Amino acid sequence: EGMEAFSVLSGMDLRNAPILLPAAALAAGAFLAFQLTYLSVPLLALLAALGLAAGRRAGVGFAFLAAGALAATVAAGLPARALAAIDLARPAEAAVRVVGHWARDREGWSAPVEVERLRQGLSVTTPRLAAVLLLPGEEAPPPYGSLLHAAGYLRRSPGFANRVAVAPGPWRLRVKSRLLMGVEEDPGLVARLSGSLRQRVEAAYAAAGTETAGKALARALVLGDPSALPLPWKRGLRRDGLAHLIAVSGLHVGMVAALAFLLGGWLPRRARLALAIAAVACYLLLVGPHPALVRAAVMGILGASSLFFERPPAAVNALGWAVVLLVLGRPDVVLLPAFQLSAAASAGVLLLAPALSRRWRRLPRWLRRPLALSTAAQLAALPASLPLFHLVAPWAPFANLFAVPWTALALAAAFAWTAAALASPRLGALLLPALDLLAAPFAWPAHTGPAGWCLPLLASPLAALLLAAGIATLLLRGRRGLGIALPLLAVAVWGLGPPADRGPRSERSGRSGLELAMLDVGQGDAILVRDGERAVLVDGGGWDGADFGGRVLLPALLGEGVRRLDALVMTHPDRDHCGGLVDVAAYLPVAEVWTAPGWEREGCAGEFLALPGTRRRFLAAGDRVRVGRWRIAVLQPAAKADPGERSNERSLVLQAEALGRRVLLTGDAEAREERRALAAAGEDGLHADLLKVGHHGSKTSSTAGFLDAVAPRLALLSVGIDNPYHHPSPVVVKRLAERGVRTLRTDRDGEVLLRIVHVDGLPGVGRLRLSLPGAPR
Repeated sequence: EGMEAFSVLSGMDLRNAPILLPAAALAAGAFLAFQLTYLSVPLLALLAALGLAAGRRAGVGFAFLAAGALAATVAAGLPARALAAIDLARPAEAAVRVVGHWARDREGWSAPVEVERLRQGLSVTTPRLAAVLLLPGEEAPPPYGSLLHAAGYLRRSPGFANRVAVAPGPWRLRVKSRLLMGVEEDPGLVARLSGSLRQRVEAAYAAAGTETAGKALARALVLGDPSALPLPWKRGLRRDGLAHLIAVSGLHVGMVAALAFLLGGWLPRRARLALAIAAVACYLLLVGPHPALVRAAVMGILGASSLFFERPPAAVNALGWAVVLLVLGRPDVVLLPAFQLSAAASAGVLLLAPALSRRWRRLPRWLRRPLALSTAAQLAALPASLPLFHLVAPWAPFANLFAVPWTALALAAAFAWTAAALASPRLGALLLPALDLLAAPFAWPAHTGPAGWCLPLLASPLAALLLAAGIATLLLRGRRGLGIALPLLAVAVWGLGPPADRGPRSERSGRSGLELAMLDVGQGDAILVRDGERAVLVDGGGWDGADFGGRVLLPALLGEGVRRLDALVMTHPDRDHCGGLVDVAAYLPVAEVWTAPGWEREGCAGEFLALPGTRRRFLAAGDRVRVGRWRIAVLQPAAKADPGERSNERSLVLQAEALGRRVLLTGDAEAREERRALAAAGEDGLHADLLKVGHHGSKTSSTAGFLDAVAPRLALLSVGIDNPYHHPSPVVVKRLAERGVRTLRTDRDGEVLLRIVHVDGLPGVGRLRLSLPGAPR
C-alpha cells in the first residue's frame, strides 16, 4: 500500500522494482540493531521466518527488517557488550584486517582496518570493530588486505556534550613502533592487485612534480582521497551544498564507464560494454571499497550487464541490489554518512527526478532535466545531511548546473593527467599547470562569506524527513498538495531550531537574555557571551587540519539559538583556542574580530585576522566594549606587551559584567599575567562571581593570591577527557576546594550555561541560574 501511494505521488510504477522495499527494510533493520544494546539472535531468526511465511509485501518487508537486524547482530558480535569491555587506559593486542588503502600523514601512515580479535590481559573479544590504524615511520606499510597483529592503544574522541551533542569519533589504534606489529596473513589475489595498482599510481603522482592544487584535486577525484585539498576549499564546498563534487560516487563511475565505452568505439557493442564493466571494476580496485563508490559500481555493472545480455536495465532494482550486497557484506555500513547520503541521493534521482522533470515541462529541456536531478538528490538526502551538517543550501541545485559539468571536465582531465604521469612523470609535471587551472573554480566557494548564502538549520532526522516530504509534495503536486504539505512543513518547522529550554518554567518565564555558556570543545576553550541577539564567542577550540568549527562549534551555537556573531575573540593564537574561530566564520556571519595587538601575521593568528568581510579591533588593558547589556573590560595584556613573551603570558584577560554580576575570562593566562592583572586592578577590582580557570587548570596558573583576589563562587574548567596534559592539576583543584569554590568541568559536566535573570522588585540586580544542557555525558 505504501509503495502504491508513493507511485501515485511520484508518477513512477514501483511494482517493477520488487527488490526496493526489501532492501530498504534490510538497511533499516541493520540500523535499528546498532541503536539497541542487546538483541536475541534466535528471536530475530524466528521473526524473519514468520515474515516470510506470512507472504505478501508487508510480510516480506518485515522479514527483511528482521534479517537486517540479525545480520548486524551476528556480524558485530553484540557490539555494545564488546565495546563496554574495552579498557582505554590499557594497551591492547589486536588482529586487524586492512580494508582500505594507506594514506601518508605527518606522523607516518594510516589506513581503515577491521578489528577481528582484541586482547587485553586475559580478556579476548571479537568485536568486529571498524577503526583506523596509525603507523609511524617512512617505510612502506604492509599491503592492503593483510591481516596484521598489532599492539597499541585503542582510543577514540569521546564526543562533545553540548546541548546538541556530537557523537564520538572513529576508533583509532596507534602503534608506537613497527616492532609491535607483524603480518599474520598475506592479502588475497584481489587485494594484491588493488594494492599494486594503487602503489603504481601513487608513485607516478609523487614523481610528477611538486604538490599543487591540481594534483590534490586529481588525488580526490581519481583516488578518492580529498585529504590534500585545502581546508577552506572543503569548508566552502560543504557550506554551499557542493561537497559531493569531491566525493567519489556515481559521477565518477559514470565517467569511467563512458570513457571506456568511447575509447572502444572500434569494437562491437558487446565488447565495448565489457570494456566499460572492466574499467569500472579496475577503478573500484584503484580507489578501494568506499561505500558510495561500491554502491555506484554495483549499479553501473548491473546496468551494463543488462545491456550486454540485451535486457532492459532497471536502475531502481540495481540500487536495491547494491544496498542488499553492502548491508550483508558489512552491516555497519548503514551507520556511515557516505552510505546514507549516497543511497538516499540515488533514490531521489531515480524516484523523484522523473516526476519533477515532468512537472517542470515548461522549462527548456537542457535546464529541466539537470535541475530535476539535482533538486531530487538534495531533497532525498536532506534527512541524512541536515542533522549531520546542520546546513541547507537552497541555491545548490542551480549551482550544480555549472558545478557538475565542470567537475566532469576536471575528472576527465584528471584521468588523462594520471595516464600521462604513469607514462612519463616529466610529462605529468609539464601538464600540471593545466590541471591547476581546472582546479581553480573549486576554490571559489571558499571566498564567499556566509551572510545571505547559507541557511543554518538544526533538525532531528524525523523533522528533516518531514521537511523533505513537505517540499517534495509541493514540488510534485503544486496547489493540490497543500493539504498534505502544509501539515508536514508545520510539524517539521516546529522540530527545527534550537532544542527547547530544559530549565523550569519559572526560569524560562523570567529569562532576560543574558547568558554565558562554556561550550564543551574538548581540550580547548570556547565561551559564548550573549544578550539576546547580540553575541560574541571568546575562543573556539580547534584541531590541526580539520573543520572543528563545522563539526562541533556550529551545532553547539545553533543549539543555543545563535545565527550571527557580533565578534569572534581570540585570546591568543594557540590552535586549541583559535582554530575553531577560523572555521566557524565560514558558516555564520561575523561582524568583527577582536584580539590583542602584536601577534605575528602567520599561523592561526594570520588566518584569524584575514577573515573576509570582518572588521578588526585590537584590545589592550584599559579598553572597554559592550555586547548588549554586557560591559566587557580588558585587564591584560598591556598595549605594548613584550613580543618575546610566551603566547600564554600575552593572553587576553576579560572581565564581563551585567546586572551586577561579574565573570572573569582568563584564556590561558599564567602566573606572571595574573600578577600583572592583580597589580593593575587591585584586589577589589578582580572580584568576580564566576572564574573561567586559566590554562585549563594548569599548575602554572590560578595562584593562591589570584584566587583570593577573585574570590569566585563558581569556577569553570574547560578540559578534554583523559587529556595528555593531565589537566586540571590536582594542586589547582585543591586550591579551589580549600576556598569553597564550586567547580564544574566540561570533561565531566559537558556544556555549562549560566543565565542572569532579573530579581523582582530590584532593578539592575540579577540572579544567577545554572544549567548543564549536555548532561549527563
